[in-house]
Amino acid sequence: MNSPLVSVIMPAYNAQKYIAESIESVMNQTYTNWELIVIDDGSNDNTGNIIKQYKQQDARIKSISQQNSGQGNAKNAGIATSKGEYIAFLDADDLWLKEKLEVSVSALKAANVELLFTNYSVFNNELDVNKTTTMQVGNAIYKGREGIITFLNYNQIPNLTVLVKREAIISAGKFTDIKVAEDYEMWLRMLGMGHTFQSIAAPLSLYRMHDNSITAKDRHATFELIQIIKDFGSKNHGYTNEARKIAREKIKYWLYNGYDRTPKRFRALIKQVFPLHLAALFYSLSFLLPMRHLRKIVIRLY
Repeated sequence: MNSPLVSVIMPAYNAQKYIAESIESVMNQTYTNWELIVIDDGSNDNTGNIIKQYKQQDARIKSISQQNSGQGNAKNAGIATSKGEYIAFLDADDLWLKEKLEVSVSALKAANVELLFTNYSVFNNELDVNKTTTMQVGNAIYKGREGIITFLNYNQIPNLTVLVKREAIISAGKFTDIKVAEDYEMWLRMLGMGHTFQSIAAPLSLYRMHDNSITAKDRHATFELIQIIKDFGSKNHGYTNEARKIAREKIKYWLYNGYDRTPKRFRALIKQVFPLHLAALFYSLSFLLPMRHLRKIVIRLY
């Protein structure tokens, strides 16, 4: 049976509390042809020593040390040194079920797609198998215009569940160095290039919710998501109208629920999104009114 090498990319920053569990969840995989590349992204705790200990136990574990530069740059560094035909991602506080790679590799080999992702479960801080919540990722194909519009509305992919063909992600270019949602920008870019994604309903990964987790940060990332959507629309003219419409709806949400709602950030968001006369009005009012009044006007007029 052909068992292609899977390169597992694990960015780690001050991850001493959980990284051992994450590494061991890779070591316990029933699929054994993998390499784990841990990128120590400028940690100042005991993360580096923990990585060293596991490298001594298993030759398949490798590491890179770099100055802190964020998830996107850490992933790029890992991919650049990887050897696998397939690439997978696992943050240093999340976990895989033991059959995650085996099932994912089999499904990706059987499908005519470039990227496969799966369902997953969420747990709070310390794992209790009786207190996990399984999410609602189902069996689906994402490609072409329909797939892109679906992703413009919402990022469908849990990062820790991805298995992607190396040649496909390399062809898309590097992850950006934005603070959050660099994976979302990459998936949109790949779909825009014509790649096809498949999801399966099997929950094969465990996402750990805690104050410093990536998803906890993503809850405050509406501003960045809107910018990604706008940028995709400006670069892919066949989707400009859809991207602007979706961005307008997300701006309304941001005005009430977003993080760091300032007039300056509002002015950045409305550029090339609203009709010119409304954009000019909103821009002017942002200098005169507090945000709580401005948001009411935006909702009423659009």
